[in-house]
Amino acid sequence: MLNGHGDDIYNYRDKIVSNFSSNICNSQDLQGLQEYLCSRITQIHSYPEPDAHSLALLLAKKHSMDAGNICVTNGATEAIYLLAQAFAGSETAIIVPTFSEYEDACKIHNHTVSFYQHLEEVKFPTSVVWICNPNNPNGYVYDINYLEKIVTLYRETLFIFDQSYGYFTNKPVWDVKKAADHKNVILLHSMTKEFAIPGLRLGYFTAHKDILHRIERYRMPWSVNTLAIEAGKFLLKGTNHIFDIKSYLNETKNLQQALKQIERLSVFPTDTHFFLCKLNDGKASELKVWLIDNYGILIRDAANFRGLDEYYFRIATQSASENELLVKAIKEWI
Repeated sequence: MLNGHGDDIYNYRDKIVSNFSSNICNSQDLQGLQEYLCSRITQIHSYPEPDAHSLALLLAKKHSMDAGNICVTNGATEAIYLLAQAFAGSETAIIVPTFSEYEDACKIHNHTVSFYQHLEEVKFPTSVVWICNPNNPNGYVYDINYLEKIVTLYRETLFIFDQSYGYFTNKPVWDVKKAADHKNVILLHSMTKEFAIPGLRLGYFTAHKDILHRIERYRMPWSVNTLAIEAGKFLLKGTNHIFDIKSYLNETKNLQQALKQIERLSVFPTDTHFFLCKLNDGKASELKVWLIDNYGILIRDAANFRGLDEYYFRIATQSASENELLVKAIKEWI
């Protein structure tokens, strides 16, 4: 879905002053990274490592595991398409509503796809199950003990867990090293989201070595560019999480409480910093345009998520002052 994603700020760049559309935490200070990349700019005259091995070594150290359990990719999205290709033709289940690229990648590679609203509804046996956890767009996180039981019970099913937003929740998610001991579990990770660098496209997936061996034959060389590799190494070596997750989630609770006071607006629970809202009347697309034109605020029209409709939108918590302005603006529109 080339043009169906949420953060379409590129269409309104001169108008937007507050971006609630992206699940990226916009408050991170990236000045140190910017200066570092400027100092490494001459490296663009040479080819990057074909497999980003130097970055994989640092990630292996971070997770106390072997680099042979890690594959670095051009954002988590490359990993999604690579996995769909490696398991082409599978009978596949996707838990919805969720990130559209799972469905798109699977259909390109001839998967037979079924959709379910919860993992408990999946009809086993099935070959592959895709689960975004924490889930985009609703911020739901599965109980880790339940996931471990399911994975153990259905050993012939490959479970792909997208943990791109794992940093943005207080609820337990898969331990990376522990998950790699399972021969039927793959975890997706996004440095793009964790470090707020979506323009650089940097992700990876972790899995048992037997799974990695199957997938390696489909890998494209040089998919991760030199500056992205350098950025990843710089970020892993430094202290770059400059915001407190606990306080960030507390601000989300405050924002949700304020929005719940607005009549004709439903606000759904979340386990992370982004969540869904639903208009009881009026379309989310109309609200989006009005917020841009009148306040320079960008929200995510969620109508194109499978299982949702034209009344849903997603927002991600920003600063307290921006959140207050959003609440004021939505009240005015309604």
